[in-house]
Amino acid sequence: MLAYALNVVPDTVGFMSTCRDLPEFVGVGDSIEDALRLAVEGLETTIGIYIDERRSVPMPSAPEPGEHAVYVPALTAAKALLSNAMIETGWRKADLVRALGVHPPQVDRLLDVNHHSKLDQIEAALLALGRRLVVEVQRAA
Repeated sequence: MLAYALNVVPDTVGFMSTCRDLPEFVGVGDSIEDALRLAVEGLETTIGIYIDERRSVPMPSAPEPGEHAVYVPALTAAKALLSNAMIETGWRKADLVRALGVHPPQVDRLLDVNHHSKLDQIEAALLALGRRLVVEVQRAA
C-alpha cells in the first residue's frame, strides 16, 4: 500500500525521523528501530490532518539511499486514497452521503483514520467516485 520514506538521524534525545513527502511529520525514538516503529502512528496522524483539512495526501516517493520505508496500515492507506479521490472529483462529504444513501456521521467515520471502518464500505465509496480499490500481497522485506 503506502510506504513512506523516512530519514532517521541522531538527535539530542535519541533519534528523529522526518518524511520528505509529509513535511509536517516529525517522529522520535530511543533507537532507529524505535523511531521507525513509533513513526507509523505519527504518519497516520499526519495523514489524518491532511484528510481533515481536505488537502490531497501526498503519495510516497521511493526511498533514497539511507532512508527507511515505513508502511502505513492498509485501512489508513485506503482512507487516504478515498480522500484524494474525493478531492480529484470535486466531491464533498455531502455528495458521498447522497450517493451511498447513508447518514453524514457514517461518511465522517470513513475518512477518520482513528475509526476502524469496514473495507467494503470504503470500496463502496470509491466505486461511487468511479474508482476501485486494488489490494496486493508482497513479500515482506
